[in-house]
Amino acid sequence: MSDPVRELYSEHRYPALSHAEAHPAALCASARCAGVVSPALPESCRLLEIGCASGHHLLPLAATYPDSQFVGIDFSDTAIRTAKRIAAEVGLKNVTFEHADLREWDPGEEKFDYVIAHGMLSWVPDPAKEALLDLIAKSLTPDGIACLSYNTLPGWSLRQEAAAMVKALPALVPDGDLDALLKKLASTTSLSPTPHARDLAAIFEDMRRKGPEILRFDELAPINDPLHFSQVINWAGQKKLRYLSESSLPENLPPDLAPETLTHIQSIANDPVLLQQTLDMLSGRTHRSSIFCLADCNIDLATTASVVLHFSARLLEPSLPREAITGELVEIFHASLTAASPSVRSVRDIMEECAKRLGNRWDPARASKEIAGWIYQAARLGWVELRADETPIEPVPPERPTLSPLNQSFARAGLPLVDAFHQSCHFPNEHQAVVAALDGSRSRAELESFAKEVAPELHFEPWLVHLSSRGLFPKNQT
Repeated sequence: MSDPVRELYSEHRYPALSHAEAHPAALCASARCAGVVSPALPESCRLLEIGCASGHHLLPLAATYPDSQFVGIDFSDTAIRTAKRIAAEVGLKNVTFEHADLREWDPGEEKFDYVIAHGMLSWVPDPAKEALLDLIAKSLTPDGIACLSYNTLPGWSLRQEAAAMVKALPALVPDGDLDALLKKLASTTSLSPTPHARDLAAIFEDMRRKGPEILRFDELAPINDPLHFSQVINWAGQKKLRYLSESSLPENLPPDLAPETLTHIQSIANDPVLLQQTLDMLSGRTHRSSIFCLADCNIDLATTASVVLHFSARLLEPSLPREAITGELVEIFHASLTAASPSVRSVRDIMEECAKRLGNRWDPARASKEIAGWIYQAARLGWVELRADETPIEPVPPERPTLSPLNQSFARAGLPLVDAFHQSCHFPNEHQAVVAALDGSRSRAELESFAKEVAPELHFEPWLVHLSSRGLFPKNQT
């Protein structure tokens, strides 16, 4: 990679982040819905992460799936040493971390069911972009899935210019304080009532929310190449990689667009690349997390909504409009899904509950078709998440709240926790001591007393319930 990029990663540690959209349970479901006949299940797979940093994405996966194998590579030896140390500390034997340049690393003869490259394609020079796609293509199994994220055009264009302004104008504030500069730029821009000014002010505010730790690796990175979707698809095609969909089903229709948008551009639906590029133009989408397979992967072009019956689901949107829940079957299914929340439960198990409730009025063929159709649309609209495994959650905190060994390690190091859905949990510095105390050595009453001493502003009981609802305490605790 270029010297500026190497210098950035040698001088600063990449933020510890997990990426829910790149979880194999989510990738498996999205790939199957896109027509891949037999994507590997997460509990028995091989997964490679290119650019794994200190392993914050990979380590929780290894802890969750002890019978799968995980490999992470990164050219930051400091990050790799950290990842190895944590893996050894918590006794993870199924994950390997290697200090390597992606242009030189050999994946060997044994291929991978999943290859993840989050935050790479837009942030490396062109020779490394080509090497990345080459490595993905030669690492995948015949039914393997690759997840590749990148910033997109034209949506990123204004943000790109905003970043250039930030780099050029540090003298506007004392000592070049980045947050002060972003605040000044946001307030100055918002003085104008024009749509352009509003958009620009919103970008500066969003950059403030990200903070300098992330900005130096994103908007303010030495290389940040936003790409047209069509360009990425062309490059991937040259490496015999086939685009499937976005890693998260709702992202196939950008959330800023109404579902009815598709009816207005139906005439270009037979050209999926043009369709997706048009959607990017209409929505101003700035980022994609796309999944690919090999060009000769076994694809079922006749895949129907019934595929969702093989997966598990959890409710993401607790308050759906009344018109979204139509018919007795859907009402009963939705009620069961709501009762299970926040857990992820097998669709078939929920359907069995529905069958018991309806008794002799249950018609398996009609019910399967109706419920599958509703789930598929609900997943596309972001009301329901589909996953390839179940995740039981106990929303009531246990008497002696205990984080997993891995999250205890993260807490001791002041790093974000990773919840049951692979989302990062960040805490203010003043709460960190309370987080680190969730090691099973204190009862809830003792923890509350401790929290009053070290973080008196923390509303302890609601906070603890929130952590429990995110699956941060193993369900077998009492």
